[in-house]
Amino acid sequence: MQWNWTAEKTAQWLQPAIEAPYLALRWHQQGFHDFLDNGCGPGRHAMFFAAQGFGVTALDQSEQALDYLQNWAKQEGLSVNPVKGDLFQMPFAPDSFDCIMDYNASYHTDTAGYRRAVAQMRRVLRPGGEVYLTLLSQNDSGFRSAPPESHTDQYTLLHEGGTPHFYGRQEDFPELFLGFSMAMPPREIRTRGPGSNKESIHYHLLLKKEEL
Repeated sequence: MQWNWTAEKTAQWLQPAIEAPYLALRWHQQGFHDFLDNGCGPGRHAMFFAAQGFGVTALDQSEQALDYLQNWAKQEGLSVNPVKGDLFQMPFAPDSFDCIMDYNASYHTDTAGYRRAVAQMRRVLRPGGEVYLTLLSQNDSGFRSAPPESHTDQYTLLHEGGTPHFYGRQEDFPELFLGFSMAMPPREIRTRGPGSNKESIHYHLLLKKEEL
């Protein structure tokens, strides 16, 4: 299912996450250059990292979102490579990127899909490269209180018109993120959507691809 970016008017989706400046500094210090905004939407992180001097590729299934990003980059005089493609079967060669931002993107799937998404990020990331991702937590009250018929398996909950959402557990991370090490301890962060009283809990993870 593609997100309807034409209907989404909130400024939240045009501002980079608060972690972005830290990540840009960290990745510059490590000599990283090639950056992938995975599930970029209208491109808030693609634009931010392009302004910081990274070589930016932005991947999304939505032509509307990519058109918005392309026009935005042109207006700002920034170089961004928008690519229409599938997060679960990325159109990139192995070891293409130094760093990846996967912010509220790849978990819009079921368990098998999320495992494919992680495998794809691992495939296109260079050894020693890093990915910053967010992941819904099973400590989220919406997951814990959902009726049984909303669950398709022990990790997946259907909502937003029947769209599957994968919810993780920290005890599963070593197996789920096999081939990665934790570059910092996982954090659980509570947030509310714009104009909403509904609270959600996400893990925030910084993973490093292990050297072979």
